[in-house]
Amino acid sequence: MWAVGEIRERPAPRSWSGHWLSGPADTQEFTRLTLIIAVKPSCDGCVALLEAPPSLYGDIDLLFVTAESADEPAWSPHRDRIVVSPALLTALDVRWPPFWVLVDPERGCVVREGVPFGPAQIAEAIADLR
Repeated sequence: MWAVGEIRERPAPRSWSGHWLSGPADTQEFTRLTLIIAVKPSCDGCVALLEAPPSLYGDIDLLFVTAESADEPAWSPHRDRIVVSPALLTALDVRWPPFWVLVDPERGCVVREGVPFGPAQIAEAIADLR
């Protein structure tokens, strides 16, 4: 179970661009199934998502995205894992973090999405697709 009434399968961008909280600008293509987790400052649940081992989600790419740079103390250990890309969030129709989407670049669309209640809940929600 995940916290979305109906999956809004919709087109997904083929690439993203932004800059890492640690500083460098970056642009990358989606080449594999990718879990994108939108996070926001002052969100204790977001920190739990950042601290979960990436292997929990299986053999997929994982990208944490925020709409704005923030000097969030809890994010300090994760500055090289969070990309600032409001354009990506807009392209994915993610309006209110925390939120997650699973992008399938082969199909060019969002195949699953939801409101995160924790890392294990996301892992369970995508288990049949990875």
